[in-house]
Amino acid sequence: MKFGKHLLDNQVSEWSQQYVDYKKLKKRLNPLISQYREYSMLTAAAEKSFFETLKDEVDKVELFYLELLDDLRTEFQSLILQSYRLQQQNSSAVPTFHDLSQKLHQLIKNLELVKTNFIPLNKLAIKKICKKHAKYVGGAGSSVDVENIRVTVLKTIQEERAWWKKGKCIITELLEETKNFQWELCKMTIKHYHDMIP
Repeated sequence: MKFGKHLLDNQVSEWSQQYVDYKKLKKRLNPLISQYREYSMLTAAAEKSFFETLKDEVDKVELFYLELLDDLRTEFQSLILQSYRLQQQNSSAVPTFHDLSQKLHQLIKNLELVKTNFIPLNKLAIKKICKKHAKYVGGAGSSVDVENIRVTVLKTIQEERAWWKKGKCIITELLEETKNFQWELCKMTIKHYHDMIP
């Protein structure tokens, strides 16, 4: 199966516009491959265009990752607050322990999707397009300017983008906290219903 199809088939549908646009990057790469095959060299402008598009795609992923991470953290904090408020109120309070449990389950599911799907698929897309670039046009046909652009963009991706460098670690920590809270919520729920027994 071609990687582009694999990427499309495995995306979380609600986030589909936030993944690396691998097809767009391939379209930017194809003229470079043709140019290199025909002239055994590349123009700096064509290379720069490819790497600017690559950087734009990485930045799109970064922005979405940071917004999503913020939303997930906010949701987690909200659930904690709601659970403690619920403990202080009577049994008819809204939301119920069941509602909180359902929301917490969805939060855990989303965190796991970021960790096991969103981050790895985007990393793989970047690695694949860079490998394709290196295979067809990297090296001998590249000027010093082009090589500097390539090195700078790749270094920026690997060292300065949160989702690339430590995204999985950050999500793993939040996931662990959330699962610990899930256990605490279970204990709160049991206590709540136990206290209701006459």
